[in-house]
Order: sequence, then C-alpha cells, then structure tokens
Amino acid sequence: MKKLLHKLSFIINHFPFNNRRKISRGGVKVNYNNSILIRCKIICKGKGNKIEFEKGSLFKNCIFRISGDNNIIKIGQKVRANNVEFWIEDNCNTISIGNNTSFCGKLHLACTEGKSITIGKDCLFSSEIVFRTGDSHSIIDLSAIRINHAKDIIIGDHVWIGHRVLVNKGVVISNNSVVGTGSVVTKVFNDENIIIVGCPAKIVKNDINWLGKRI
Repeated sequence: MKKLLHKLSFIINHFPFNNRRKISRGGVKVNYNNSILIRCKIICKGKGNKIEFEKGSLFKNCIFRISGDNNIIKIGQKVRANNVEFWIEDNCNTISIGNNTSFCGKLHLACTEGKSITIGKDCLFSSEIVFRTGDSHSIIDLSAIRINHAKDIIIGDHVWIGHRVLVNKGVVISNNSVVGTGSVVTKVFNDENIIIVGCPAKIVKNDINWLGKRI
C-alpha cells in the first residue's frame, strides 16, 4: 500500500500540465513524501532552498514563491490548503505548518528578512487572511536609522482565524484561541483560550475553546 501511494502521488505531482515549476540558480529541493499537489506552482530563484511535506497533505491552487537562499517551507501531516500563497524573500526564512491544519480559502504568508512563520497543529483558517513578518520597505528615524525590522510570527495549536484577518510582524497567538473576522492583530497574546477581535485586536472573552463542527 505504501508503495502504491508513493507511486500515485509521484504520478499526480509530476503529471504534465498539472503543477508548474519555474526554477533558476541553485534550484529547490522538494520532498513530497506521498502528499499531493494539484494545479500548484513552485517558483524559486536562489539556492539551498527546501520544501518538505509530511505524509497525507493535499494542496490545491497554491503558489510557493521563493527568492533567496537557504529558505525552508515545512508542511506537517494531513494539512489541507486551497489557494494559499507562500511568499519568501531574502535568506534563511522558515515557514512551518503543523499537522492537521486547514486553510479553507485565499491566504498570503509573507516571510522576509530571515524570520519565521510558525503555525501549530489542528488550526483552522478562513479566507483572505494575510501574514507578514515585515513591511517590505524601510521606515527610518531622523538619524536615518531603520526602526521597522522584521519579526517572527507564532501561532499556537488549535487556533481558529476568521475571514479577512491581518496578522502583523511579532504577533503571538496562543493555543485554543479564536481571532474574529476583520481583525488586525499587532501584538503578543500569551493567554490561551481567548477570543480576540478588533483593529487593533484585543481580548474580548476568556476561558473559551472551539470545535470544528456545529453541535
């Protein structure tokens, strides 16, 4: 059975006119590990880059865009993604997705300046969500010193993020939490089991949890 799954995933991932690869310079090493990509694009300019899938993940209409060296995208087991864009610029960035996490619609994960986006296991994401570890341009003080350096983003386990949420650099969202629709998250939330909502997002309810099904 394992050999059959491996052969099936290889055929699907390398079938002509299914996925697209545009690679220059050193290329990118992709380990599919029996995961399946359908109508996805891998665009890479750089060397020493890696995309690693664990078993049983399924990606549709996704883009993996890397510009730089020694970057890594790590996908856990049984991750589901539709219309997600992984955007990496500069060197030594990491995007890591935990097991059983689902991306239900359009997302943009932008990782720059050697930082990381870490998303835990069993998370649920709606659509039109944006993550950014940096601002893409420099803000300087009157002494011409840059003041807007990039920062890591950390999402814990079992976090539900609603529609049209913006997650900025330096954000931490802890386990078993919910981010309400349209929120702009700008800071660290160390408390678990919370609902955060607003622009900027703030805690509106404590001592909660959530289920992926209606009861």
